[in-house]
Amino acid sequence: MLATSSQRQRGTSLVELMAVVGIVLTLSGMAIMSTVNPSITSRANNATDAVVDALRQARQLAVTKRRNVVVAFNGSNTIQLTVQPLPNEAVPTPLPLVQLNDSAANALQFYVFPTLPNTPMGPLGFGNSSAISLVAVNGGSAGSAVMFTTSGSLVGAGGAAPANYYAVGNNDPINATIFIGTPGNTATARAITVVGATGRVRSFAWDGTQWRE
Repeated sequence: MLATSSQRQRGTSLVELMAVVGIVLTLSGMAIMSTVNPSITSRANNATDAVVDALRQARQLAVTKRRNVVVAFNGSNTIQLTVQPLPNEAVPTPLPLVQLNDSAANALQFYVFPTLPNTPMGPLGFGNSSAISLVAVNGGSAGSAVMFTTSGSLVGAGGAAPANYYAVGNNDPINATIFIGTPGNTATARAITVVGATGRVRSFAWDGTQWRE
């Protein structure tokens, strides 16, 4: 017996419904499987942005205010910017601390993965022996601190005291690399470089096989 038109229509609708249910289940499974990784990636990218923004802000302040701006990396996840006043000048209001991921749980920290290679900037004089790698462009020790000068370059300093930042010999350009990540998870590996002579800031992310800008 031939199926009526209404019967054929009901059969087609059932097949379509089953197809839709199958698609929904597949997409739901994919969403569940990928929920963790995006949150890790997002956290790593946000921490990278915080470092990049802080460094660029420091350089911009130095150029526009015509005052050196000290950049200090404190503890495991904090950056402090300090505008250096000239002699007999009032001390400016301290700038807010910059903390990776706002120090939330599972926040990234200054960390270099010992198993990963150096960034593409390595051959140009950027080290990776420590999470905060400061390399004096003209040789010698990089000192314990860095600052952006009024010309926008990143230079080293011989000590933490403000007077040392203006001492002769402490204006040597410093190539810097700041490595961040969550120990044990190379998917969070990020690196930020600063070219000493120009102050240019670049960021890199580890994609599992290489550093990508």
